[in-house]
Amino acid sequence: MDLLSVRQQFPALQQQINDHPLIYLDNAATSQKPEAVIKTVEQFYRTQNANVHRGAHQLSERATSAFEAARSTVKQFLNAASAQEIIWTRGTTEGINLIAQSYARPLLQPNDEILLTELEHHANIVPWQIVAQQTGALIRVVPIHDNGDLNLQRFSELLNEKTRIVSLTHISNALGSINPVAGLVRQAKAIGATVVIDGAQAVPHLEVDVQRLGCDFYLFSGHKLFAPTGIGVLYGRKPLLEAMPPWQSGGEMINHVSFSSGTTYNGLPFKFEAGTPNISGALGLAEAIRFLTALDRKALARHERALMNKAVELCAMIPGFKRIGSPTACASILSFQLESHHQQDVGLMLDQQGIALRTGHHCAMPLMARLGLPGTIRASFCFYNTLDEVERLAQALEQISQGGSFAVAETVSAQSIFDDSPFGREIRAPEILSQLTALKSWNDRYREIMQLGKHLPAFTSSMKHEQYRISGCESDAWLRVIRDDQGALWFAADSDARIIRGLIALVLAALNGRLPEDILAFDIEGYFDQLNLTRHLSPSRGNGLKAIIEAVREQALRAKNNEPI
Repeated sequence: MDLLSVRQQFPALQQQINDHPLIYLDNAATSQKPEAVIKTVEQFYRTQNANVHRGAHQLSERATSAFEAARSTVKQFLNAASAQEIIWTRGTTEGINLIAQSYARPLLQPNDEILLTELEHHANIVPWQIVAQQTGALIRVVPIHDNGDLNLQRFSELLNEKTRIVSLTHISNALGSINPVAGLVRQAKAIGATVVIDGAQAVPHLEVDVQRLGCDFYLFSGHKLFAPTGIGVLYGRKPLLEAMPPWQSGGEMINHVSFSSGTTYNGLPFKFEAGTPNISGALGLAEAIRFLTALDRKALARHERALMNKAVELCAMIPGFKRIGSPTACASILSFQLESHHQQDVGLMLDQQGIALRTGHHCAMPLMARLGLPGTIRASFCFYNTLDEVERLAQALEQISQGGSFAVAETVSAQSIFDDSPFGREIRAPEILSQLTALKSWNDRYREIMQLGKHLPAFTSSMKHEQYRISGCESDAWLRVIRDDQGALWFAADSDARIIRGLIALVLAALNGRLPEDILAFDIEGYFDQLNLTRHLSPSRGNGLKAIIEAVREQALRAKNNEPI
């Protein structure tokens, strides 16, 4: 199979980011889309756009036919027994919520048990926590071994006559651990438990046969399977789905509605598909499945293993590189840290070289707590990635580990714009505006912000008290404030991520030493627009910056109202 020709069918991969060819290694978050999927969605809106099932005209008939054909395509993809077992959802998250509320909530009694694992995504934790609170059921958690494997002995020990539901991931989105779900399903079914499998990470990489697995429910999201966002699949065994009440109500899910005699519900699968569905998304998902199944999936799997093995081999030689988890069976997901750098800083510096990957807790905070980590850096590979891209990732990480990405633009000396404040050295806003705006290259500006973060006075461990923590930052951040004799406020802040420290320095430069009412009136958004930074902030860094600004404004408001600060 010519993998290069396969890669060329993904138009997003043919672009440059920050003047570098894009290396897309965030496939566990969402995959890129092949041209065939894009054209299918476009063609629907050009020539087929109509609502399904209810129209009496030809466009509606065509749309309905294509929509239900897409359901049959998914049925064959999962080897479900019937197309009625395929329920369209917005994604895995909605599907798990549907199961929790429609199936589990009427079933569960106080002290019944729901069995989860430490590997779960928040989407397979929070819905169960909510239904446990609603019913009095208890959540039990299967631990993992240090290498990221599920503790199979504890799984067996935790199964008991009170276990009503077992819900677990097929593949961990954070560590890549592949759970032996077929065997786990057999154990759970032997004691009468209902089994839910989160297959969001599995379907792009593994061939899934739900009848062979024997699970009761299986879920996945289209956007991780080369399909559009906002479309997903809930597979459920027909007898269970038939017994479940509707979760959402409205059009399509009804059979008859009357004020006098009440409402009767539609049959499967429409009982669970209230309202106008994501028609184009379903057609795009079916096309993505056809695209994928037309390829040699065993060859794709071999290539992904080769990518992963090469990445592990090359990165192991990088000073300070630490792989997080080394599961016995592992998908092409590499979680790691560089001991000398916060993960957000690494993600930022890789982005400057056109390398897109994920940093943070990956919506798996309980897993990160088990590992004793605030988060990891995650490179997730797909068959359209190349060995050359793996080598470029390793080279970039090598450069970062040696400090090579912290070069300072020659036109600015970060040290020269520090002054004194009640907390120590302070940064003066006019110098920042004049010197940073003089830098035309965005990369130069970013490097200089990193230098500002490097020189920002650091908090001692005693200053990093919980009461000073800023909520809303993906990295850890703290803020302290004092008021001088003239009523002006002076802030000090710190973070464990250098880019956040740099952004903190910019905020403090603009607001320190001002009266509370002046701080509240200050146009901080305009200030950052002057620095030409806003459009370059990623959501995580943008949210961190917003959290810092809100914390400063909250203290200014308290001071203005003569409340304790």
